[in-house]
Amino acid sequence: MTFDRLMKVFKTVMPYAKTESITPESSLVLDLHIDSVTLLMLVLGIEDEFGIRFENLDNTAFNTVGDVIAYIESQQK
Repeated sequence: MTFDRLMKVFKTVMPYAKTESITPESSLVLDLHIDSVTLLMLVLGIEDEFGIRFENLDNTAFNTVGDVIAYIESQQK
C-alpha cells in the first residue's frame, strides 16, 4: 500500500518516469536519475500524501525506493 501511494507521488513529480519499472530496490540516483531539485519535490509530495514531515533531511540516507518506504512507514507508527 505504501509503495502504491509512493508511486502516485512519483508519477506526479516525475511524469516522464516509467513507474511500472520502479521497484523497492531501485536506486534513486543511479536508476531514477533523481537530482536535488527533484528530490525536494518528491519530499514535498510525500509529506502531502502521507501527512508526515521529513526532519533534518539528509538525502544520502535514502539510496533506494525501499529506504524511502521504510522511512515513511517508521513515521506513520
